[in-house]
Amino acid sequence: MPAVRTVLGLVAGAAVAVLGALILGEYEFTGSLPYVAGPLFGLAIGEVVVALRAARAPATALATALLGFAGITWAGWIDSGEGVEPFKTAVWVAAVLAALMGFVRVWGLRSTPR
Repeated sequence: MPAVRTVLGLVAGAAVAVLGALILGEYEFTGSLPYVAGPLFGLAIGEVVVALRAARAPATALATALLGFAGITWAGWIDSGEGVEPFKTAVWVAAVLAALMGFVRVWGLRSTPR
């Protein structure tokens, strides 16, 4: 049953990433937006994955990080006029921050060894 919940959590996380990319792609990646939206984007995806009681495993955390990175990258592609203009550097910063936050939210920070 945990495998089903993990898959369900990742599918729901992918849906959040798609919706978030479509919404965030309508905004310019300038100013403080990448530094705020990136981590919040990853956190939102991670919350959905964890809320559906997905396994807190490194593979799940990595998949969540990839969803965050892909979602922000897609939003940056939309922001660039769907490839007409070059990607802004801030898009890559936001994508890395989203990936890190998604990974940390799912895997967690623990002080004790596993």
